[in-house]
Order: sequence, then C-alpha cells, then structure tokens
Amino acid sequence: MEQFPQKKLERLLTIVSELCTLLNQENRLLKQQKQSECKNLLEQKAKLSAAYEESFSYFSKNPEILKTLPEKQKSVLKKAATTLENLTQENGRMLKINIEATSRLLNAIIEDVNEQKHARAPLYTRKGSIETDTGNPAAISFNQVL
Repeated sequence: MEQFPQKKLERLLTIVSELCTLLNQENRLLKQQKQSECKNLLEQKAKLSAAYEESFSYFSKNPEILKTLPEKQKSVLKKAATTLENLTQENGRMLKINIEATSRLLNAIIEDVNEQKHARAPLYTRKGSIETDTGNPAAISFNQVL
C-alpha cells in the first residue's frame, strides 16, 4: 500500500480512538447525571465527528484500498468500527434517557406550579386573621408560655 492511504488509515484510527475515549467519558458522566460536565465535551465531540466523517468519506470513495489491506489491519479496523458503533449506540440511549428524565422533571414542576396557582391558599386579612375557603376568619391563638 502506498504511503498516502496508509497515513489516511492511521488518521482514521486515531480519530476513532479519540472518539471512543470521548464517548466513554460522556457516557460515564451521563450515568452519573453530570449533564453540565457533558456540555464541555460538545465542541470536541463535534470536531471529532466532522473529522471522522471526512476521513471515512475518503475510504468510502476508494473502497479498493480497504480490500487490499492486510488481514491484521482489516481486523484492527473492524474492531475499532465495532467499538465505535457500540459506544455511539450507548451514547444515543443515554442521551435519550437524560432528555426524557429532564422532560419529566420539567413537566412535574409545571404541573405543580399550575396546581398551586389554582389551589386557593388561605389569605391573611388586614386584621391579621386567616381567611378560609368559606370566607370566615379562622381563630388564631398565641401561647406566651416561657
């Protein structure tokens, strides 16, 4: 194999390795519910994904290069691709779970706010007594025992 495709293959494997490391880290953070720390990985994840797409594009346009690889390199490439696929699927599941959990939490908060808004809470009158649902002031006592 000529030097140029070999360098492209090494670059692809490096990018796949970095993406796997990043996805492992993000998945771990998502499991620990540290979404704010995941935000810091987003830019790097986008850059690596774009680099992977560009690198992979070269080999999909030139499939004959992959066919001529020695078996050992084919095996390494297949293993890297499988690992990346598994991590990507796990990442997708973890992100979906976190999105659903956040959505449920927000909906519960909205529901609670709406219930509190519609529930008639007792109000204090100008004289300091509490007005109940019937509109009659409730009795208040104060115990001065020391």
